[in-house]
Amino acid sequence: MINVASRAAVDGASWRGPLIRPLYASYCFANLPSAIERRLTGKGQTNLPPDTLAGLPERCDTVILFFIDAFGWRFFQRYRERYPFLRHFIDNGVVSTLTSMFPSTTAAHVTAIHTGFTPGQSGVYEWYQYEPTLDATILPLPFCLPTDKTRDTLSALGFAADKFFPATNIHQRLGAAGVDTFVVQPDHYSRDATGKALHGKAHAMDYKTLPEALVRLGEMLARQRGPAYYFLYYSDIDTLAHGYGPESDAVDAQADQFLITLERNFERLLGKRKDAIFILTADHGQVEVSPKTCIYMNEKLPASKRWLRTHANGETIWPSGSARDTFWHVRPEALDEATAAFCDLLKDKAVVVQTSELIEAGFFGPSVSQAFLSRVGNLTVLPFAGESVWWKVPGRLEQRFFGHHGGLTRQEMEIPMLACRL
Repeated sequence: MINVASRAAVDGASWRGPLIRPLYASYCFANLPSAIERRLTGKGQTNLPPDTLAGLPERCDTVILFFIDAFGWRFFQRYRERYPFLRHFIDNGVVSTLTSMFPSTTAAHVTAIHTGFTPGQSGVYEWYQYEPTLDATILPLPFCLPTDKTRDTLSALGFAADKFFPATNIHQRLGAAGVDTFVVQPDHYSRDATGKALHGKAHAMDYKTLPEALVRLGEMLARQRGPAYYFLYYSDIDTLAHGYGPESDAVDAQADQFLITLERNFERLLGKRKDAIFILTADHGQVEVSPKTCIYMNEKLPASKRWLRTHANGETIWPSGSARDTFWHVRPEALDEATAAFCDLLKDKAVVVQTSELIEAGFFGPSVSQAFLSRVGNLTVLPFAGESVWWKVPGRLEQRFFGHHGGLTRQEMEIPMLACRL
């Protein structure tokens, strides 16, 4: 079944013309963790509309969530008639359209799916973030500085991941309710500082290939003795879409391999549990961009440097976010002047808005924490489809992607939620 109510709600979420706003009160990724907890424990409330899980058990002993990085609604639409795996949900389950949270970025959504916190609540919202306690720009997910070649280097500086990420998570809450949790991820993700902070109470299972992951997941289901939640993360579509663009042959080939692998191995999961729900979703989609057309503000608007805040050593604080959603750390007394100049330069390329307006309108969630306020820039640039805006530091900070995300275009913000009974 195609959930037409969800499609209509997302179609009606327009903001500033071609952009859309996140639907935190209804059809939004942010509501998945609470919905999963409620199905497994019978406790708590969720804003996820009931029609997204229509016909499925109100209480179940097993939930399997496949989190497919960058598998936006455009990909479901492209492949829905070509692959029986996707047709299975149309014929035997529910296919809904959700919005991503904002920013439409993996850092925000990985944090949210493991904690239940929106970007405004968690303070984790993008790939590049300014961290005031370090007076440095950091990369939250690999937990390192932008110039570092390895992950987890912030730990060596005495900056603990369990102090940066939210203190509670879904695995702790489910464990307290008697539900085992399992996190199935590529082998370079599961045991780093970020993983330990976000899902350290879960059973971690590393994998090198998707078929391996599906085989082992089937084995775990067969051995399951009590209520359980399984989370699987897959990143290859996102990686190739960044490098080649979302409409590229490389992405099409990767999606083909992914969907055929699921199709051929899905039966390994079927019938293993009597009351089990399977959900497949994404954190965001991607939109086409080009390194050749990126607007570097320090080149196009040299005066911008004098408006920006500086580190203690006098160097300019880089913008946070990405080339699809830049958050500029502007000196408060220069904010209006910078806003006007950015608007004038980017009037046909992007929406320029002071971040306080987005906060008040609930774009980061219904509430924001002090951690978020201390980290986010006070001026936001949201490029239209095909555009990118960034800051250039040769060899260190450049826009090299052909597909990207983080902003509010439909290509970035619309995601599928596929649900069925196993």
